[in-house]
Amino acid sequence: MSQIIQIIKSKISLIPAVTWGFLVLYLTLRPKSAGDVVSLPTWLEGLPIDKIAHFGFWGIWYGLYAVFFLNRNASVPLISPEKNRRTNTKEPILGIITLIVMGALIEIAQYLLNWGREAEWADLAADAAGVLIVALFYKRF
Repeated sequence: MSQIIQIIKSKISLIPAVTWGFLVLYLTLRPKSAGDVVSLPTWLEGLPIDKIAHFGFWGIWYGLYAVFFLNRNASVPLISPEKNRRTNTKEPILGIITLIVMGALIEIAQYLLNWGREAEWADLAADAAGVLIVALFYKRF
């Protein structure tokens, strides 16, 4: 029973990233309505606001994963110190891959659901760029 509690304590730090993930899923998969059109100031016209949003949302998502989960309290061992060490070296890469795959799955879902959302390779590229840039900055700090 105590091992189960330790595992729960070690995973509870995922809550901010999971919550943000549900927000991203909702915003990217809900049916598009007329109210979704945002009028931009004239000085912002021509900027790819959609791609900037994708970059930012996915960057924040990985940032939350990195700050809260990868920096979780090291005093809570998972099962053994050796397994904990192996897991900690794989978790950043696993997070990067997972978020990029999530971006691809969302684009596929947008294409298949046909709810007024447009699936674009550029959105996936912006998602991946956001994740990778934040991962590079996280690695340095």
